[in-house]
Amino acid sequence: MTGRVRWVLMGSLLLPLTFVMSLDRTNMTVSAPVIQEKFGFSLAEMSVILTSFFWTYALFQVPGGLLAQKIGPRKTLTGASVWWSLFTLLTPFGGNFLGFTAIRALLGVGQAADWPTSVLALRRWFPTSERSRGNSLLLAGLYLGPIVGTPLTVWLISQFGWEWSFYLYAVVGFVIAGAWWLLMRDRPRDHPLVGEREAAHIENGQPAETEVRTNWRTFVSSGQFWAVGLQYGFLILIQGFFVTWLPTYLVQDRGFSLKEMGFGASLPWVAMLVMVFVTAAVTDRILRHTGSVLKARVPLAIGGFLVSAVFLILAALTPNPWTMIALLMVSLGGVGVVQVQVWSACQDLSGKYAATVSGWANFWGNLTSALGPLFTAAMVALGANWTLALIVLGSSGVLGAVCWIFVRPDRPLSVGGQASSTEAASLV
Repeated sequence: MTGRVRWVLMGSLLLPLTFVMSLDRTNMTVSAPVIQEKFGFSLAEMSVILTSFFWTYALFQVPGGLLAQKIGPRKTLTGASVWWSLFTLLTPFGGNFLGFTAIRALLGVGQAADWPTSVLALRRWFPTSERSRGNSLLLAGLYLGPIVGTPLTVWLISQFGWEWSFYLYAVVGFVIAGAWWLLMRDRPRDHPLVGEREAAHIENGQPAETEVRTNWRTFVSSGQFWAVGLQYGFLILIQGFFVTWLPTYLVQDRGFSLKEMGFGASLPWVAMLVMVFVTAAVTDRILRHTGSVLKARVPLAIGGFLVSAVFLILAALTPNPWTMIALLMVSLGGVGVVQVQVWSACQDLSGKYAATVSGWANFWGNLTSALGPLFTAAMVALGANWTLALIVLGSSGVLGAVCWIFVRPDRPLSVGGQASSTEAASLV
């Protein structure tokens, strides 16, 4: 046995920390109608407050990754979680439009460092053969937010008032930040509970960071670098519909009651969470049997994109509402398949620069998180129906699949490895 400290640490620290980060987003979405009524905000003002988070979250992805590479995941994630917990605590004191907008924007600055830092930590703590399952812990924390956070926040609002979800989640965030600082180390060998066999197992399963030589010119001149960023933008266009507009769509266009909507809107997220764990296990199994990160990651990513696109379009065209929910479950499950491959491929491609490349991908994803809902709302407002809007969103999945043709996880950016278009085309 090589030891299980890496699994215990990531399962008991990184997953809860990411879950709390997700709660700090979910509580504002759930509380938005109450806040809007209490302070008399217009729909346009409330939209600005909600999206101000995504703009700063997108813009600070790469800087957050660079900071993690410079000072390490332990310090970066401790500081980031204290930062975003503080601004979660301050949210009820926003008072007016500018106050709420500024607080949500500053919350985005702090949370921006979480994802690239977490991906860097996972790269250092898991060998390549376990990377997909390691990433599934991170994704599970993120997707538990809307599953657990929505009913929990509604209950807190009904029992104690809308402010108390912010207070509670902030306190939990401070506690987990302290636990991360006390119990985590930047590298396995630095941890007192990690034995020699486990440390050797991790190190033997990944290239040494000292061998990596790269710079920004290498990145921006690489087609892979752009393909990884763009595919994630297309992926989040689809996922963003489920995050932002699904409840509204179910009530306004499909005639769901509020109770039916609460149940129906949660089912796709359950399907996604299940698929994240299933895909992680399947991906690592393929990798063990083939020894090829290319075969383990790219075909599944392309398949996941196409499934998510096709079933989103089918759901939009299906008249029966519960059949539509079942199709949406398959669509978001396909997104989950791709999500596992995205962060594993970022780690494969980037060497010690995992945080930078992950921040780059997440920048594109959160840029579309900010723009996608506005685009969908504009289409509906300008006279197009929801069906056409969903067909357009679904088509982005085809573009995402095309991007993956040019991704070669077996040829890291840091060593100049890159597939030609002819080589990549032979994958499909």
